[in-house]
Amino acid sequence: MFKIALRNIFRNKRRSVLTGLSIAVAVMIAVYLWSLISGIMDDLFDNMIRLNYGHVRILNTDYVKRERLLPLEANIKDYQAVARLADADRNVTLTVGRIKFGVLLEYKGKNKPVFGTGIVPENESPISHLDQKIVEGRMIEMGKEEMNLGASLARELGLKLGDTLTVVTQTAYGSITAMNLKIVGIFSYGVQSMDKTTFFIPLDRAQKLLDLENSATEIFIFIKDKNKGPEVAKEIRAKLDLAYPGKYMAKAWQEQELLYFYMVIARNVYAGLYFLVLFLASFTILNTMFMSVLERTKEIGMMKALGMKNRQVMGIVMLEALLIGTIASFIGAIWGSGIAYYLATRGLDFTATFETMGTINFPISSVYHALFSWGIVFFGFCMGILFSVAAAVPPALRAAKMEPTESLKEI
Repeated sequence: MFKIALRNIFRNKRRSVLTGLSIAVAVMIAVYLWSLISGIMDDLFDNMIRLNYGHVRILNTDYVKRERLLPLEANIKDYQAVARLADADRNVTLTVGRIKFGVLLEYKGKNKPVFGTGIVPENESPISHLDQKIVEGRMIEMGKEEMNLGASLARELGLKLGDTLTVVTQTAYGSITAMNLKIVGIFSYGVQSMDKTTFFIPLDRAQKLLDLENSATEIFIFIKDKNKGPEVAKEIRAKLDLAYPGKYMAKAWQEQELLYFYMVIARNVYAGLYFLVLFLASFTILNTMFMSVLERTKEIGMMKALGMKNRQVMGIVMLEALLIGTIASFIGAIWGSGIAYYLATRGLDFTATFETMGTINFPISSVYHALFSWGIVFFGFCMGILFSVAAAVPPALRAAKMEPTESLKEI
């Protein structure tokens, strides 16, 4: 039976090649699109966690209620002592204090409301990878009145390295304050909500500017396994309740309402795109195999006229579909994995498009990278085989049940 199936495949090479090519292309598209979609989703959540939440965050309980307003008065006093409580947990790898605040940047008569973040520069490498995102100049240093500015923001205001900006804002006590900061570095995350509206200054300078001596508005905590966020947050909350009853709280990234909202949207979009790709790929394969077998009705009639039984005819047709589907799916999976690997290493650059769209408040990079995964490649390969065989069943069954005389009449 195997020899007959193999002979049938090579007897009509044109039909076999066209059928196989359609399956291979469908599998290729499915593999690289799934890889690209997975990469975009991973990038989205990674950016949100690293830049906005950490794995766990310690906040003043009053700050949580009004977080969108960035209330400086609801801060964490003696934040280093609070951070030490979290550091004692065996799952914690890093704790770092931050201050987020709204400001008005002023330069040569131009004003722009943006967000400032006070950071400890040496701790930013494992958190926001700021050192890797500097495209001009260097990182800021503690104790110096200097800033790192987003590339899009610098272009909008006509700023360059060495320029001095006046930052005007309110202190934690509501009084107006200002500080002149020298631009020593320009960064580009490829995320418009960062590059166009954000700057970084040393944490001690932010504390001085905002009258927040030895205080922070949040403490980022990073742990060994980010999936254990809720468990670690619960342990830290228990410690905080003992040391500072009702004053501070710890929230895992999974417990952040805004992030959860984004996750729900992203997962729904991901599921929709995933099944759309699956539908298009499966439809292509099903249609191709269905027509391929249907065209062979006369040939199947001849097999039956030569004395073959229905199950033998079905077996040969299914075996042919399996062989073509396996070879074509393997080729398609290799093609798809090659494209996915290229997109994972080089990416698709949409920077120019994003800049024309203005500020995008969704923390997604403007360079899309695929997620290269052998699991996705293997799934695409199996999908191609499954649908190839499944598509051959209805027409083969129909033809096998027909009388040889009827089959021979069809063409």
